Amino acid sequence: MIDCVVYISSVANVRRHLRKTECLESFAKGVTNSGHRVHVERANVYTPAPLAVILGWATPDTIGGVNVQLRQKIIQEQAQRGFKTMCIDASCWKYLDNSSQYLRYSINGPYYDTSEYANKNSDPDKWNQIKSELNLNLVPYKTPGPNGYILICMQRDGGFSMKSLDPLQWLHNKITEIRRYTNRPILVRPHPGAYNMNDYAEYMTKKSKSKLNIEIIEPRQSKLIDNLHGAHATVVFNSSSSVAAICLGVPVFVDDQSCVSWQVANKDISRIENPNLFKREQWIYDLAAAHWSDEESRQGLIYKKFLPLLS
Repeated sequence: MIDCVVYISSVANVRRHLRKTECLESFAKGVTNSGHRVHVERANVYTPAPLAVILGWATPDTIGGVNVQLRQKIIQEQAQRGFKTMCIDASCWKYLDNSSQYLRYSINGPYYDTSEYANKNSDPDKWNQIKSELNLNLVPYKTPGPNGYILICMQRDGGFSMKSLDPLQWLHNKITEIRRYTNRPILVRPHPGAYNMNDYAEYMTKKSKSKLNIEIIEPRQSKLIDNLHGAHATVVFNSSSSVAAICLGVPVFVDDQSCVSWQVANKDISRIENPNLFKREQWIYDLAAAHWSDEESRQGLIYKKFLPLLS
């Protein structure tokens, strides 16, 4: 039997997304370099194997094209056979890692609370490597002041990380909650990869802006780092943008326990004026250990790390 199938066909429009196919091809080389058998699948065909590797993820109700339907089939078929599916997901430091030098690898899902990243109780080596290459650091937490605003970072509609929730309905509910406890200005940053400013029209009228004290940011005209500069706190449902906030010393409020930042995040919005501050060191070591480069992948380091979990 083939040891691993790597699905290039899990990527939409392969010719336009060469970086996405590169990481899959690198993983396939790593399996070969580990002395195991791999099949690279470029058609919309499922082949059973102890490990299936796909780009991204899909739940049964995830909306998408042929590639998403293939992901759904792979995940379902692998589970029924007692086999594993590996998910390759975006870097938590993509706000600095424009070329996607590092990506996340996990088994049986992208959710940080239920998926296996083989990264628990990691040493600081990987964090030291990544922070050196990306010029990262853990900035001390900001001293709370009266002038900071609340930054809300939005997510894609239909993406698996929203778990079928309507992002705009979540936003409406969250603003209502926040306004029970603070009158600070609220800045809303739509997801830069999928947004329509018209969706936020109700918050952009003069009357609404005056009443609610809300500003909608055009995400392609500013950087996340810049949006965080004057923030008192950041609010997300389940977004890796929370990692940028925590690294820059901005307290985070998270709704979904699958978020990578759940361990170091506030959960009770009533504390928005006085957030808890968490120790971040072990959390950042573990998070960094979930990230790998293509060169590490080609060497078979990722495959070998997860191999004991495949049986």
